[in-house]
Amino acid sequence: MTRLLAATATLAALTSFVVPAAAQTATTSQGFTVVETNARGQATKVSKDGRTYAVCMSDAQDSCINPREAGLKFGNNPLSYWPGKPASEIDGPIPATPPR
Repeated sequence: MTRLLAATATLAALTSFVVPAAAQTATTSQGFTVVETNARGQATKVSKDGRTYAVCMSDAQDSCINPREAGLKFGNNPLSYWPGKPASEIDGPIPATPPR
């Protein structure tokens, strides 16, 4: 019985190390590898070509990569056009497509 408990504890300990490592090997559509996630499962750090980048979150907007540009499925969608002035100077929502 003691051996069974010891084997079960050892297996549980090894599994706890293997599962996070497997989760960190996800590759995005843009070729980035997810290297760190938060409690909600969202990527917080990605890596590509030997460099690691912090992913922009609501509490961090500087020195980070836009989640969509990293191929992640959350975050703001970048506009495909220049709306004429910065978003901070525009009242109301900015249209996703340019006005005709």
